[in-house]
Amino acid sequence: MILQTDKMIDKQLEENMGLTENKKVEIFQKIVQFDTENSNEASVAEYIGSLFEKFENVKIDYIEAEENRKSVVVTINGKNKGDKVLAFSGHEDTVSAGDSSSWKYNPFSAEIHDGILYGRGADDMKGGLSALVSAALDVVTDGSDFAGTLKLIATVGEETSEIGATQVTQSGALDDVTAMILGEPRKNFEIGYTNKGVIDYRVYSSSKSAHSSVPEKGINAINALRKVMDRFDEYFDTLTEKNEVLGYFTNAFTLIKGGEQLNQIPDKAELGGNMRTIPETPNDQVISKLESIIAELNESEEAELKLEIVFPELPLPVQPVSDFTKLAQAKIKEVSGFNGDLVAGTGTNEASEFIKGESEFPILIFGPESDDCAHAINEHLKVETYLQAAKIYTEIIKSYLV
Repeated sequence: MILQTDKMIDKQLEENMGLTENKKVEIFQKIVQFDTENSNEASVAEYIGSLFEKFENVKIDYIEAEENRKSVVVTINGKNKGDKVLAFSGHEDTVSAGDSSSWKYNPFSAEIHDGILYGRGADDMKGGLSALVSAALDVVTDGSDFAGTLKLIATVGEETSEIGATQVTQSGALDDVTAMILGEPRKNFEIGYTNKGVIDYRVYSSSKSAHSSVPEKGINAINALRKVMDRFDEYFDTLTEKNEVLGYFTNAFTLIKGGEQLNQIPDKAELGGNMRTIPETPNDQVISKLESIIAELNESEEAELKLEIVFPELPLPVQPVSDFTKLAQAKIKEVSGFNGDLVAGTGTNEASEFIKGESEFPILIFGPESDDCAHAINEHLKVETYLQAAKIYTEIIKSYLV
């Protein structure tokens, strides 16, 4: 695929021609080529900012999480007045690429073969982020004659802590937003409109070691965690409410470790788990109950127990089908032929942070996806699907901001 020269691109910008498909693909390639494995997102934020800095109707704000980690908010004012504010959001970070030698192509080269772009983050979610960027730049370069405001947001740390989404929300950047698209990958442009919350947790057990031939002289840290698991399960069994879309609350014990050798009573042990919550089982309520169970056990057991809540995120409540939802579905159908079916998610995403702001607005979660390959070796995305996403987003801008 032949990409345009900077001179050709500048000519397009001057003549209000919008973006060619080649330029959109170039943006995708460049964003994938930045190594942002759980860090270093400033490179992507600054690249996105550089695409818009020459336009007078654009304001660029960076939000720094820590050194070399920046989110960016690009605010684009239309030529016509309007009350609507449309937000596009995507995250800049990826999970680790792992051993690059196991990849068919270098995970940061963004090579295109047979119409498929390969690279870490191509699917989750630099494809979606690049499509959002391309759509925003498209309407700016073709004259930005829409009404109201478009906000393009790129965040840090989604894969590990969602700190970027938290900072963007706390900054007030979303306070005037009236609708949002979160460009996470969804099969056939299905639209996520609700998802479960999450609570990751650990319980640490500290006690007294002894020779295993005289276990009564020690305090078994592993046995103490067995009692924790039993008490937690008793509580979880009472959470029987069902959400009409998301289903039931779930818990999985996913980590347990302790002890040094077979003939020694362990004095240290650790339990880990992952809960998926629904609106009927509020996170604060669940956490409070677990804390009370640990406090009760600490009063009756000789081992010392400590609960750590590692990563809590709220469930995204089931959103009503709005006019904005119907508009998005119509544009998905028009461009791709798919229906934009509404789907629920068992995972969580940055929408759980965005709903903590001052304003309420519909959040539609959809972006380009290929072969369910997120986080996998040889992660990839079809260029055709990527370009369809960019076109869908562009058409939504032009139809919503009027």
